[in-house]
Amino acid sequence: MALVLNDRVKETTTTTGTGTFNLAGAVTGFETFVAGIGNSNTTYYAVTLPGTAEFEVGLGTITDASPDTLARTTVISSSNSDSAVNFSAGTKTIFCTIPASKSVFLDASGNTTLGADLSVGDDLTVEGGVIALKNTGSQSELRMYCESSNAHYAALKAPAHSAFSGNTTLTLPATTDTIVGRTTTDTLTNKTLTAPTLTGTAVMADLDISGDVDVDGTLEADAITVNGTALNTVIAGVTVTNATNAVNATNSSHVLVTDNENTNEENLIAFVEDATSSTGNVGLEMDGNLTYNPSTGTVTSTIFKGNIDAVDGDFDGTLEADAITLNGTAITTTATLSTGISNGNVLVATSGIADNDFLRVDGTSIEGRSASEVLSDIGATSATDAANEATALAIALG
Repeated sequence: MALVLNDRVKETTTTTGTGTFNLAGAVTGFETFVAGIGNSNTTYYAVTLPGTAEFEVGLGTITDASPDTLARTTVISSSNSDSAVNFSAGTKTIFCTIPASKSVFLDASGNTTLGADLSVGDDLTVEGGVIALKNTGSQSELRMYCESSNAHYAALKAPAHSAFSGNTTLTLPATTDTIVGRTTTDTLTNKTLTAPTLTGTAVMADLDISGDVDVDGTLEADAITVNGTALNTVIAGVTVTNATNAVNATNSSHVLVTDNENTNEENLIAFVEDATSSTGNVGLEMDGNLTYNPSTGTVTSTIFKGNIDAVDGDFDGTLEADAITLNGTAITTTATLSTGISNGNVLVATSGIADNDFLRVDGTSIEGRSASEVLSDIGATSATDAANEATALAIALG
């Protein structure tokens, strides 16, 4: 049974209801369905009842009998909401047609659209010889022609003709039998595939890509090179070196730092590891015993060695030194002080002091005063007057 279409096939029928049509013979100038379509074949038909709105278009099956019949296998469209029409009495005209929904046509741009299922014979060739489905006997090929003369084409080959039944996966054969020509055989070497979409796992001996590669998943390789150099060497020679040296635009070793004078925190101070030179490629280390607080400007450490030259010094604990100088002079038992008591119990006064002098403190000054100067200081003229004044004061108070 095959689907057959033919020209000038038209008969009449007087069948009523929704059953199989009994065919009453060909209209003058036309053929019968049995003659034009063939027994047991199917065809597209149309039935109309003149003078009424009743019509039906569908797929029918022809039977050579007495009388010949056309079974309404599938109704495509009708005056009964696309269902089988319950035809009224009267003579109907039934003929072979092509339903609009089953036709292939060019749109305004000259393109055509095929349905989801396409059934063809051994060969299907698109106009211009661009693509063809070819049965070569031992193999089935999907050929993609590269020029209109059909001189050369690429072929996706299935193992056998039956391989195209059902769901078939086409794979490229060996590289020595992939590009097939009418007169020559070539290989895939240096051939260009434009934007293919591959699914599953592709196994390739070598892959050379001139553009970019975008991998959404994991890229796994036994070895990777960058511009001919092993990736681990590139990373060690460029990334690690740059990170260590912090190379800037002038190719000098610099580290970017920021000004921090507010945070109240103990920051570790970095220093160079085992440095034997003040220059070169070296590493940095830190020690938790040496810190700096930006908020207070305090450097904390357990021990300081070497010379300390400071403007002011404030020691909350004990100051211990093997030797101390004061303004360049060593502090010893004979050290000279500008004022006060020396460490040798020698008085150092602001003004000179003679033997048997009295001492007068005036603010921060210590000076020696003679007896007459003391009497003058207290307003007395002599020692006798001073004694008398003291006696008189005592009597007055007593």
